[in-house]
Amino acid sequence: MKLSKKEYKIIKTKNFIKTNNMFFFFNGINQKTYNWIIIEQELNNINFKYYKIFNKTAINTLNASIYQNIKTIINGITFFITPNSNQKSLSKHLLLNKLDPLLLTVLAVKFNNKIYSTKQLKNTYSLNYKNNKLLFYQLGISNLKFYYN
Repeated sequence: MKLSKKEYKIIKTKNFIKTNNMFFFFNGINQKTYNWIIIEQELNNINFKYYKIFNKTAINTLNASIYQNIKTIINGITFFITPNSNQKSLSKHLLLNKLDPLLLTVLAVKFNNKIYSTKQLKNTYSLNYKNNKLLFYQLGISNLKFYYN
């Protein structure tokens, strides 16, 4: 069986989505090679690795998955950026402020098979899943008490 270039890209994109529990969708601009080397070095300095996705193959991959709703955010040059495995903590400040000078803007975040938009990310206080879950639970209880009073 001969594997074409398009099939290889689709398999690689599917594998990346399945194996990584946390990654970020970033939109970038087309850069010259020299500028791109600087961006790669800066991503390496802040302990991130990236995977550039191709628009048509990524949209076809997402059509056949549970992430059909996010295919609209893939326009232009899109990257999946993941933290290195040895990084223990990740701050929201690092994501929103350190990557903007690199001309990368956050489109969405995937945490544990759920995808959050940038608006949802800005409204959260931390990137810790348990703390966010507890906060939403407490908010739900307080709203329920307010509703019945």
